[in-house]
Amino acid sequence: MIMLKLGRLPRYKSDRSVVLVTGGARGIGLQIVRRFLADGYQVAFVATRSEHVEGALHILGGTEDQIFAESVDVTRQNELMVFIDRVRARWGEIAILVNNAGISPKRANQDVPWLSQTSIEEWGRVIDVNLNGPFNLIRLLAPAMIAKGYGRIINVGSLAGRAIPVIAGPHYAASKAGLVGLTRAAARDLAPYGITVNCIAPGRILSDLTGPPEAPVNRSALSRIPVGRFGTAEEVAHVAAFLASPIAGFITGATIDVTGGEFAA
Repeated sequence: MIMLKLGRLPRYKSDRSVVLVTGGARGIGLQIVRRFLADGYQVAFVATRSEHVEGALHILGGTEDQIFAESVDVTRQNELMVFIDRVRARWGEIAILVNNAGISPKRANQDVPWLSQTSIEEWGRVIDVNLNGPFNLIRLLAPAMIAKGYGRIINVGSLAGRAIPVIAGPHYAASKAGLVGLTRAAARDLAPYGITVNCIAPGRILSDLTGPPEAPVNRSALSRIPVGRFGTAEEVAHVAAFLASPIAGFITGATIDVTGGEFAA
């Protein structure tokens, strides 16, 4: 009989410890920031509204050597570059990028098709935040990751980009489907340099952004989830922590569905 000797399981945390999370002040992004802080990383995050940044910092606590955040619009490249330079001056190069920022406008009239309610301006704004923002950040951070021979890039997509969107609009679905394609393309380009690029596709995750479980839209969504419950932002954060870790080095170009079986169903 062959006996396998099991050593200590590796910790999630890497010595490449600087993380940048976009949309980190609320919902899934806030829990991702919280999880990385708990794992001992130095975490920088951005959000568009300054009051949300301040509120998140109050909730999270931590010292200046653990957490750094500012109000930044991910569609404005100059703002991103200034923030990245400040993170580098404080802690060094960013090794882990989590593209979580996203917007999902709601339909004003449920009886009128989505497409006829979607203006060119609204379409452009959603694509800018949800797809162009991640592209710009990958482009800005990849050179330093290539130089170091290490990096982790995690894009937060959506079930709406994987299946027929039931709740989200066409702009949101298109942007999240595009994010899956961007993940695969970037994974192919960056794999030779020790950089992995993956996507997480959450389903119905309860947070302050999705409203209470008893809301009609949530009650309807529950009937489509095989496991019979909603997901939590913490569950998405656990997946992000794993994909960011050294032990996930053979996973790249993948989309991890966190949907309670809804995508498979």
